[in-house]
Amino acid sequence: MGSKPYGRLAIAAAYVKYYLRAKNKHGVHPPTVYAIADKVLGAAYKIKHLDIESERARLKKSKQVISFTDYGKYGSIFEKKIADIANTALKPKKYAQLISQLVAHHNAKDVLELGTSLGITTAYLARNEGTEIHTLEGDRTVADIAQHIWNQLGLQNIKCTIGNFDATLDQLQGKTFDVIYIDGNHKLEPTLRYFEVLQQHATAKTLFIFDDIHYSKDMENAWDTLKEHSKTTSTIDFFFIGLVYIDSSLSKQHFTLRY
Repeated sequence: MGSKPYGRLAIAAAYVKYYLRAKNKHGVHPPTVYAIADKVLGAAYKIKHLDIESERARLKKSKQVISFTDYGKYGSIFEKKIADIANTALKPKKYAQLISQLVAHHNAKDVLELGTSLGITTAYLARNEGTEIHTLEGDRTVADIAQHIWNQLGLQNIKCTIGNFDATLDQLQGKTFDVIYIDGNHKLEPTLRYFEVLQQHATAKTLFIFDDIHYSKDMENAWDTLKEHSKTTSTIDFFFIGLVYIDSSLSKQHFTLRY
């Protein structure tokens, strides 16, 4: 099946291909993309949230086993150690820093996240002053763990809605977001459908961030389709995440930046 994730060797080969074609700030000229390469990437590395990383380390050592529903896998119910989820599902620190800095760079006041998981990346997003985070999570047990972490960190600018995305997206009526981060159902059809549905919650300046765009053949096909979408103007491939702009003032161009 196309949705089956790539193995380590396939990921490594894909990463080498990405790295060889990726450019730095000296290889790009459009102002929007140059600003990302010049200002965002360097600043992202400097973000230090030791308290959030302490929570990540604690999760990675947790022996607690939970039952949870993964709607991205046909609504299947799984039993897993929290440590296993933390070690496989959480966005690495490097990319949590990057996504957080992208939110800051775009002066985002309202951010939507599809896929809370254990709430570590959400916490990074919420550390941007003046930003409100609305995050959607499929499973209540997972969301409760994330909420406990946010409470420990003193974060009060996060609203979490629990349930299948197909239902909870309907609860966003009338709301628009400056940044929309999609890290949920890693399959072709849902990824493209979320992009279509979320157009009604976007402005011309909204930045879409897609997670794991090289995770599987399905996701690579989704990324290729997103690049050619009539709403899409510029895109940036960072391998583990992809940026999609729908700003009509930008030219239809696709970039691969090294990070």
